[in-house]
Amino acid sequence: MLGNYDVSLIRLVDEVYLRIMLPVISKCGNMCSSCPWGVWVRRNQTEEEWESFAEDVKKYVGYSPTQNPCHGCQTPNEKLAKDVGVHNFLRGCSARKCAFHNEIRNCAFCSRYPCDKINALNVSNSREQAEQRLGESMPDDKYQSFVRIFEGKKTLDEIRKGLSSDQIQEVKTTEQKPPKIIAFPTVEKKHLRYKTLHDALSTILSSKLGFIDIDTLAVQEMLDSRRAVLIRLLWILANFGLLDGETLSVDSITINNHKKGTSGFPTTEGGWIRWLEILSKTGIRANLILAPIEKSELITPIGWLRDRLPGSNVPGYHVTVSFDNLLGGLESLKLLHTFATQLDDAYGKKAFAAFKKADMRYLEKK
Repeated sequence: MLGNYDVSLIRLVDEVYLRIMLPVISKCGNMCSSCPWGVWVRRNQTEEEWESFAEDVKKYVGYSPTQNPCHGCQTPNEKLAKDVGVHNFLRGCSARKCAFHNEIRNCAFCSRYPCDKINALNVSNSREQAEQRLGESMPDDKYQSFVRIFEGKKTLDEIRKGLSSDQIQEVKTTEQKPPKIIAFPTVEKKHLRYKTLHDALSTILSSKLGFIDIDTLAVQEMLDSRRAVLIRLLWILANFGLLDGETLSVDSITINNHKKGTSGFPTTEGGWIRWLEILSKTGIRANLILAPIEKSELITPIGWLRDRLPGSNVPGYHVTVSFDNLLGGLESLKLLHTFATQLDDAYGKKAFAAFKKADMRYLEKK
């Protein structure tokens, strides 16, 4: 049965698919054989046809396709060319890793389908959202060529409907390692107010962020990635945020200057709105406040939010946060900045490493 194929059989099926020209589907449901980044669409194109095609890709997808083509998600790592940039993305893709780990053709065959990872991958893949970005209707042929191929869940749903129960493979679960949080130290009475902040940070750092399938490889990696963004954003707020009433605010220039390569930070308005919802899972209330100008001036041609107004050093947006009562409310928010400052004094370059663990042992010496 398909659900019991080992990796060698999956590779064999891939080769057969290529030879008889059936669609090649990625692990997460994207149509590799129609993908502008893939080798398949380029095989019979002239140079002039490719140039015209690439212009359409940039318009309808938002990005220019790379010169060196991708060999597809189903290709094992050892067969991925090292000089193809998009292959680095494939190697790091947690959905792909999870599917290979479970030895399944694609995610439709998994007992957890659709898991949190698949749902997250398909949040913004739709014709409606593409047309909203373009500001115009999309012809059906352009939709099929440049949007439909990336609606992975829609493709996986169609595959799933055709599977029998014995073709569904039980997922191989893995144990989730909880984040390392340093216990609150024994301190003098004057420092006990930090216990509320420590409890708040412990709650935030250990939050599952609303995920259900954290015993799967894909969702574990996604949770780790989102926790990394969460803690870096908190660090930026703690160090550079401005307290105004009951909220702490940080501007877009400061965020982009200090995220320090953390992958997964939102780049679009929709991405930030989704992140505000993620923050709410931890007890953090947040808002995105755009600069008071025409939104079109804040959005780049590929749909990203600019971090500053064109031709100026004025921030394009602000993110404001407040803590709910379960996190200690305003008192915890006020202590957050003090905590970051004291960590800098106590640990210097290692301050962020201590922040990630809610490490307050320096209070023992104060």
